[in-house]
Amino acid sequence: MKIAYCIDTLDRLGGTEVVTLAKANALAEVKGNQVWIIVANNNRSSMTRLYKANVLDLAVHYYENDSQGGYWHALLDYMRKRKIHCQRLETALNDIQPDIVISTGTSMKFALPKFKLKSNPVLIREIHFSRHYRIETASSLGEKFVAYIGELYDYKFCIKKYDKIVVLTPADKSGSWAKWDKVMAIPNPITHASDHFSAGTEKVAVTAGRLVSSKNYVSMIDVWKKVVAIHPDWSLHIWGTGAMQAALEQHIKSTGMTDHVFLKGYSSTVTDEMANASLFLSTSISEGFSLATIEAMSVGIPAVVYNCPGGIRYVVKDGVTGYLIPMNDEDAFVGKVCMLIENEELRKKMGQSSLREVEQYRIEMITQRWMTLFQELLTRKREKKYNSTFKSD
Repeated sequence: MKIAYCIDTLDRLGGTEVVTLAKANALAEVKGNQVWIIVANNNRSSMTRLYKANVLDLAVHYYENDSQGGYWHALLDYMRKRKIHCQRLETALNDIQPDIVISTGTSMKFALPKFKLKSNPVLIREIHFSRHYRIETASSLGEKFVAYIGELYDYKFCIKKYDKIVVLTPADKSGSWAKWDKVMAIPNPITHASDHFSAGTEKVAVTAGRLVSSKNYVSMIDVWKKVVAIHPDWSLHIWGTGAMQAALEQHIKSTGMTDHVFLKGYSSTVTDEMANASLFLSTSISEGFSLATIEAMSVGIPAVVYNCPGGIRYVVKDGVTGYLIPMNDEDAFVGKVCMLIENEELRKKMGQSSLREVEQYRIEMITQRWMTLFQELLTRKREKKYNSTFKSD
């Protein structure tokens, strides 16, 4: 079986990129499979020798000329690069002739169904964010209007051209999608299984993710200020990089949290870092799934998270593996964090429950679910082709 993932980059290893790479490598180990990851640009090309999947770099290089001009220059250059991306991707897919083509929901998600592909592959669209992430993360009325139009265009027209839409949790297979058989939920796998587990005794809370507004780290820092007023010997470690790093550094400084909150940067083995903590926190305003949460649970630490739109409520079992906090209720958040800090036996018990809960997210389990889906879709397409041929005869 030939499988091709289409993604923008492997340079920035955020959640979508990490998960795509993990799944592609796991599928490449299945006997009879050939797997490609086709990227617009990949400056980490020295790493591809470590990958089990084939990485094909289209060398489009979005944004490399942005510094040479203003807004309009950048926009025109992006449109030109997008046309190049479409041409090169269509050519690459016709060279590979895959059985399965997967859009990871990045820049080519609208263009892929329009390609003329000789192999007539099964087309799958992955949605790595909360289904309504555009609206959920929009801050102004104007942004919400643009988000609504974008969602309408995507979900009413474009997405219907795919053979299958895969979301991350039942939260996204709801409403108008609940009875649509084109939509199914397959969660993300744990991408790095650590050999280390939390003892539950370190006076450290941890979080991980891109330093962007949707992660709502300002609220987390404000929560932590109230926590350390009661428990000054505890610290918060924030793993990740992103556009808000300078702003968060300034907020940590202005709130007097420099001795209690630490921006730790990027780690390729963040799960191992989590094993040195006793609590996991998330203050996101929207989460499709929250890979960081299951990674934390996989080393045996409970999670305290905002019950934001999306699928995090399917990951954290309230009162069992952690706590779901009403959105933006910082006092309730502080209360549950302090409860776990003050009760070592409780947090260890929840940590053990977390270990049992994440078994379903092991890469072997998720790979098997994807292979079953691929085989079902290929069989259906072959039967449809046979029936069409039979009727024409």
